[in-house]
Amino acid sequence: MRDDDPKEAGAKPPFKPQQQEPPGETRAMQPVPDHGEQSYKGCGKLEGRAALITGADSGIGRAVAIAFAREGADASLRSAPSPRSRGEGGRCDSSGRVRGTRPS
Repeated sequence: MRDDDPKEAGAKPPFKPQQQEPPGETRAMQPVPDHGEQSYKGCGKLEGRAALITGADSGIGRAVAIAFAREGADASLRSAPSPRSRGEGGRCDSSGRVRGTRPS
């Protein structure tokens, strides 16, 4: 097995139960979820393809946006208009190829 196996990285369960009023905030969670900002390394599987990703401001949508961009997809991001959605396009763009970010 590799020394840098991503399945072995990060915090391990069990985790304390956590509750937040919707919409939740990633920064309020312990441990902070890994959306792939530092850990996901792409290898060009989506080169030449395009993706429209909704919900790119948080949770699984954010992780998908980062992964698709790092895999080389031309990504267009959509999210609900809110103060917390500012800046997500920049995070994904630094990961790969984001073509536009707009509120839904």
